[in-house]
Amino acid sequence: MPTIKFYSVKSRKSVEVDVSKVTKVMLKNGRPAASATDPATGVKMFKILSAADAALLS
Repeated sequence: MPTIKFYSVKSRKSVEVDVSKVTKVMLKNGRPAASATDPATGVKMFKILSAADAALLS
C-alpha cells in the first residue's frame, strides 16, 4: 500500500502514513493538502501536497 511522508513536530522526525489513513483537504486558495494522525504520539499532522502526492489520494 502506498504511503505519504509527513513531519511530526512533536517527535521531530519524518513519519510515513498509509494512504488509507490520510484525509485530503482543499485549502482556500485551491491547493491540495492532507492531514493525518501520528501513530506514535497521536498528534495531528498537516502537509501541503505536491501534484504527485495529490494524485495518490485521488
